[in-house]
Amino acid sequence: MTKFFEIGKPTPRLDAIEQVTGKAQYLPDLKFPNMLYGAISRSKVAHGRIHNIDTHKAERVPGVKAVITSSDFSTARVGFFMEMANKECLVSDRVRFIGDDIAAIAAETQESAEEACSLIEVDLEPLPSVFDPEEALKENAPLIHEDSPGNIAGEIHKEFGDVAAGFAASDQVFESTYRTNAVAHCCLETRGALAIVDAHGRLTIWSSTQIPHVLREILSMTLNLPVGKIRVRKEYVGGGFGSRQSSDPNDIICALLAKKTKRPVRLIKSRFEEFTTDRARYPMIMTLKTGMSVDGHIRARQVNILTDAGAYHDQGIMITSHALGRISNCYRVPCAKLDAKVVFTNKVYGGAFRGYGNPQITFAIESQMDEIAEQLNIDPLDLRLKNACHEGDLTVSGARITSCGLTESLTRGASAANWKNKGLRKQKRGIGMACFVHSGGGSAGAHGGNFSSAFIKVEYDGSVDLMTGVPDAGQGSSTALALIAAEVIGIPVANVRVHSGDTGIVPVALGARGSRETFLGGNAVKLAAEDARHQLYTRAAAILDTTVDKLASAHGKIFIKSQPSKFITVAQAASKTMHEYAAAFPMGVPVIASACYTDPISEMADRTTGYGNLCPTYAFGTQVAEVEVDTDTGQVTVLHVIAAQDVGKAINPMAIEGQLEGSISQGIGFALTEQIIWENGVVRNPKLSAYNLPTPLDHSKVTSILIETNDPAGPFGAKGIGEAGLIPTAGAIANAIYDAVGVRIRELPITADKVLDALEKNQQQ
Repeated sequence: MTKFFEIGKPTPRLDAIEQVTGKAQYLPDLKFPNMLYGAISRSKVAHGRIHNIDTHKAERVPGVKAVITSSDFSTARVGFFMEMANKECLVSDRVRFIGDDIAAIAAETQESAEEACSLIEVDLEPLPSVFDPEEALKENAPLIHEDSPGNIAGEIHKEFGDVAAGFAASDQVFESTYRTNAVAHCCLETRGALAIVDAHGRLTIWSSTQIPHVLREILSMTLNLPVGKIRVRKEYVGGGFGSRQSSDPNDIICALLAKKTKRPVRLIKSRFEEFTTDRARYPMIMTLKTGMSVDGHIRARQVNILTDAGAYHDQGIMITSHALGRISNCYRVPCAKLDAKVVFTNKVYGGAFRGYGNPQITFAIESQMDEIAEQLNIDPLDLRLKNACHEGDLTVSGARITSCGLTESLTRGASAANWKNKGLRKQKRGIGMACFVHSGGGSAGAHGGNFSSAFIKVEYDGSVDLMTGVPDAGQGSSTALALIAAEVIGIPVANVRVHSGDTGIVPVALGARGSRETFLGGNAVKLAAEDARHQLYTRAAAILDTTVDKLASAHGKIFIKSQPSKFITVAQAASKTMHEYAAAFPMGVPVIASACYTDPISEMADRTTGYGNLCPTYAFGTQVAEVEVDTDTGQVTVLHVIAAQDVGKAINPMAIEGQLEGSISQGIGFALTEQIIWENGVVRNPKLSAYNLPTPLDHSKVTSILIETNDPAGPFGAKGIGEAGLIPTAGAIANAIYDAVGVRIRELPITADKVLDALEKNQQQ
């Protein structure tokens, strides 16, 4: 077994001191001399045609320095896929949800900016609205976009294998419909930007983004500036969870206000704006049909999804496609049929949220797996074990499973939960399980490729500067990457300084999204570190009178493997040089290395069939939840969640456990309490106190079981786990509720009212 000196040990985050002492600088902490404050005037109707925007009264408010409307930049659009983007930064002719951006102000104070916004007069003709995706599909429904007949934003139709034959060969067919609602990200730091345009026309923008380099490209396109004149900087971020991985009007509007005023401008959303205008998790209606053999093997599976896109394009089609793909990669499914429609409605548009469609479809799949187990009189654990994917499988949709800890996660999770004795639990207590599969490293082709890059500089004191394009959005990726660099070079992790999130100094990467940071970013860092190590070994070999292949390094020393006592320090190797001009460099010729890791494994799906291996690795896992249900109030209390997680190789076990605990908290909210409540397009719970977000006081006990499967392509065998912990939680809780009180609830969140209604219906039957 390989001995590691840095990775695999519980390691506190490198920025822990800054975080806990309050020294970490978040965007709202940034202030510049002569800075202006921004505000946005928004639509008060869900659907309407703009005839005129009168800004004269706003312009006369003391302190106002700029007012902009769509006439200032009529072609600017925002979205994840810019070729599809149909959301104008500032609306020119038609608003499509309450909160749509109409005009923006920059003023000397926040109060002046908001007062000026309130004085903007919009001559607006109300148009018929539609808020329900099923209603939006009806023939007489109001049309939200002229170029989208029937309000259809997109359709997906795929079939792998002969589904009709699969159902014909099934002994029993199960079909149920499951629903999930819109859920807010609730980042503790609301979205914001601060922009400065210098005398040379160069834009620097600080943004609470997860995608600095991608945002730079989008700003370049929308502002007609070369990328060399744009610098995107990410300070500490108070959460993202996917909400900050698309461009937003906030960033572009802030940049335009700075350009127009020639002064720094800061534009930060209020909590109300965050709830009413920021992207939420896409609501889905999922009808799942599964054909089974009498002995419990899946013969065929078919799913139909209706996704509520909201008012505009963002990632609805891609996220729905990702959800569809999950139906055949966790369990062995010999044939599958996937159909979906993504539909526009007059509500705030959706976006990415941790899990990228997987939490929705996994809730449906895992709920139905328990329903099937009951009907076939098979233990839910045994049913899952019978059908589980294994390492080496090629799924019906083309996914290549190169490592897989699913079976081990099932057996170890069940053992930790004392599954075999679950019938001995107290009355009104129940236990349920759910499995999942999730892609790691994102799909090939996203924003021009699937890659990451890194620079490494070894100082003459033996310390290392690591510059990575992977921004740390709070998940601790900087520490994981530092551990990889330290392990390869052979120095303590404390000697690594990580620089990220600044397009002016770090190499390109696609951002913090898609569970890609450890896998893709880690591979790039590993390659760069290996280059730096080779340079150090070359110098050390000359000094130690040996060859490079006979050297090893650890704890800051480079030594001969057969004679560990014969060594020099990394600092000595970094400060030495064999070059003739050494006298001109008394500190030594610098050791500088770089690398770009390009994913060689995943592939673009076949355009006709959708077949393909869409990511380089897949993470698996099982969660077992224990709940208690109060049958008088309907209240569900989650007592314990066991998370058995396939991590590939645990680079930093402490960080993984923290990720799982945070993810499970989000999963409990998704399962039981959280939803954005709309009434005719108006958000009725636009504040944290009304949204019912779980707090630490609501958190259950969590037991983490880390399963190491050592993925052949991951850095030291690692996989990404940033999204994984959230995905199965709702399914496990729903199954545990059924086990406790015998009611099956197929719509999230499972509120106390729904539990009471279901119990009452059960009693009447």
